[in-house]
Amino acid sequence: MENLRKELWNTMEQCRGLMEVRHLIELFTYIAFIAKESPEAFKVIVNSGQAKQLEILSNTGADLKEKYPLAVCSAPDYYRIDSRVISIAVNFIDKVPDFKSLAKSLREFVKETGKYTLELSSNLNMERIFLSLIGDCSDKSIYDGACGLARVASNLNPEKLYLEEKSHSTWVTAYRLLTLEEKNFELKNCDSLLASEFGYQEQFDIVLMEPPFAQRFGTDERHRLAESRMIKVAAGKAVSASAGDSLWIQQVLSNLNTNGRGFVLLPQGVLFRGGYDAKVREYLLAHELLEAVIGLPENILDGTSISPAILVLNKNKAAGAPIIFVDASNVGISSRKGVEITESDAQLISNLASGKLQDDSRFRAVLNPEISSNNNELTIARYIKKNINIKEVVLNDELRKLAECKAKFESSQENLMRLISQFS
Repeated sequence: MENLRKELWNTMEQCRGLMEVRHLIELFTYIAFIAKESPEAFKVIVNSGQAKQLEILSNTGADLKEKYPLAVCSAPDYYRIDSRVISIAVNFIDKVPDFKSLAKSLREFVKETGKYTLELSSNLNMERIFLSLIGDCSDKSIYDGACGLARVASNLNPEKLYLEEKSHSTWVTAYRLLTLEEKNFELKNCDSLLASEFGYQEQFDIVLMEPPFAQRFGTDERHRLAESRMIKVAAGKAVSASAGDSLWIQQVLSNLNTNGRGFVLLPQGVLFRGGYDAKVREYLLAHELLEAVIGLPENILDGTSISPAILVLNKNKAAGAPIIFVDASNVGISSRKGVEITESDAQLISNLASGKLQDDSRFRAVLNPEISSNNNELTIARYIKKNINIKEVVLNDELRKLAECKAKFESSQENLMRLISQFS
């Protein structure tokens, strides 16, 4: 896997001066898709001249349109492609022994370049955290309404994936990658908030989402959303323009079956803001749907330094059970690039959230009456107090140190003035 990753990186580096990075990703995923689904035709492409390769690729893709969506089978537009890159990509993919590993490497390349932003592409930190929190999904269905490249959902290896993605280009790339990985999936290209193609039928075992933060809506969208079947908390004639975070919470609930659990990553503002956010928190608490609130470190995500939180929702939570609060704000390894969450860090967060480390100062189980007394606010700092070690200062010792520093400064000033008068 590591060798393949390095080879892919080196190959992409050869091509980056010839094509834009986002078009490189599009081309490589398309060629890999053709190689997997039409291996005999791909061998012809490998042995063909450079000028003929794109034409054969396009024709081969057209032959697959009965099996796959047309956009997935269609070659990238001619104007985006350099024929020299096609030859390089074909020769590279011809030597790839494992399409599943290639798909994983392509996702990593997207994140590492930082120049091709695919909507809501998860990073390794969130992959590790979600995998530790959710665990075995081999007999479960998973839904993600903002799936991006479906990195986390794919790695959970569920019985079947049900996915939606708003961006057309991201949807096409994700579809090809999931096909390379031989996943059992349905992937829809739609806006899952406004019009989910799965119909908000409360049917899935696990809902996992990393939606856009602080999403805002136009006037028409606000009216449509207020009438949506997913709405659990009445929003009047139109939802608030800034109600995005709370809408995603309701989108999770509208897709979970009666025993389902949801995991949604949101900015921590949703834990304490008033208005519509406060109404949604009240709904979660009144119906005992909130299982855990997990605060994560700053700089854990790509493209933002804010510290997010994971809300764990449970449709089958026991009556009267507490809500688990976890302060994981200091977990991980800090560097100039951000915070890295190792596998052991992710397991620690999972152990805290599951109540296995109840003596840890970063864990607290809180009952509903206490939260009600705090106006239903879920700010983690209200329930987990950090211990701050303050070194006791001896005033006389500090005054002595200050006097010593002052004497050294005055002596240095005298020496400086003496040197200036000596050489002036």
